[in-house]
Amino acid sequence: MSFLTSFSVSGYSKSSVACALGLVYLCVVRSLRWRRYNVIHRKYAAKFAAKTLTPEEAQEVVQLSFFYDMPMLSEYSLAFALFKTYAIPTISQLLLDTKQLASSGMVARRYADTEILIATWMACPVSGRLVEAEAGSPVTDPRASIALARVNWLHSKYKISNEDFLYTLGLFTFEPTVWASRYGWRPLSPLERYASFVYWSEVGRKMNIQNIPSTAEEFEAWLLSYEEEHMVPAQSNHDVAKHTTNELLFMVPESFGLRSFFEGLTRSVLEDRVRIAMMQPVAPKYAGPVVRGTLALFAFIEGHILLPRWRPWAVVQIDLPELEVQKAPRLFPSKYTSKPWYKPRGSYLLDRLLVLVGMHDDVPRPEYKCEGYKIHELGPPRFEQEGHEQIMKMAAQLQGCPVADAWQAGKT
Repeated sequence: MSFLTSFSVSGYSKSSVACALGLVYLCVVRSLRWRRYNVIHRKYAAKFAAKTLTPEEAQEVVQLSFFYDMPMLSEYSLAFALFKTYAIPTISQLLLDTKQLASSGMVARRYADTEILIATWMACPVSGRLVEAEAGSPVTDPRASIALARVNWLHSKYKISNEDFLYTLGLFTFEPTVWASRYGWRPLSPLERYASFVYWSEVGRKMNIQNIPSTAEEFEAWLLSYEEEHMVPAQSNHDVAKHTTNELLFMVPESFGLRSFFEGLTRSVLEDRVRIAMMQPVAPKYAGPVVRGTLALFAFIEGHILLPRWRPWAVVQIDLPELEVQKAPRLFPSKYTSKPWYKPRGSYLLDRLLVLVGMHDDVPRPEYKCEGYKIHELGPPRFEQEGHEQIMKMAAQLQGCPVADAWQAGKT
């Protein structure tokens, strides 16, 4: 006799038992869903009140939404923050001039490298030490410093204004708050918004960005003013947006008008000023309600029906890889672009099946670095084998001590 049948015999209907079990499950979900949130907020309540949160502590707070509560939404918020910068002509023209968008393969490579570098300094300790580590303890994880040093070295090859750097930093600071408020199962708390400002300000300082406003309110006001003056229509904005949209929608086929439908959905997410600067048509009337309704459904399921994540999710490996003597491992991301950059070879039949169903447009090959990546090699292919020793010196300056031998450039 089954469990439900025994209850039915005892005077309870199967539907009553099922409803009771469902109610218990929803209560468990609600209790567990907020547990990590409450722990973090109790831990830093006093420092938030005194506005004394350190960058390392702020990073732990930021990781709450990015790696546990709303990882996919948070990831897309940064992707669209980067997309939004393409509405600034000085930024979009530079991308076209550097030929980084000359082909679908180059777009996919740039997207993959950018995502990995940003995810690395978000997932790995920004100081190289865990939050609980004592002051002066040795650096155990140099990955964030190496990623920041690599980005700084790459940026030094181009003429980029401090204002464009500052604008991009501001979008990374505030866009996740906007997306959580619009589409998340919960908004970001005042502590999380403050932590975002502290954390990204520290990243900005490590990237040598000047004139970072001293408060979040001043920064937001500066962003608005900068957009009003510099976000204007340009053909370069349109071209870069088109290349990037094609990469974002690479899995969507042209048949039956599906690509056009999803392009309309993408435009509906953009503010009017951004859309106009990118020379994009108005989104169809159905697009906004479809996007909001779909994301609201996902938010409800994530926040009220699914159990919370027990382990963090990120594009890069969060735990420090096991290191062999004098040998840093090549690493692999947890998701891949249209071209399978850094995707290890698996079953040939499975790889072909993924191509057939549109997950990728090619199988892993050596030209896509199927052996994995090293952080100090990321970026445009022409710079792949350049600047390694200089990057390690820059990383040492960022973390305040030499990079461990196993991570040094030249170790094979």
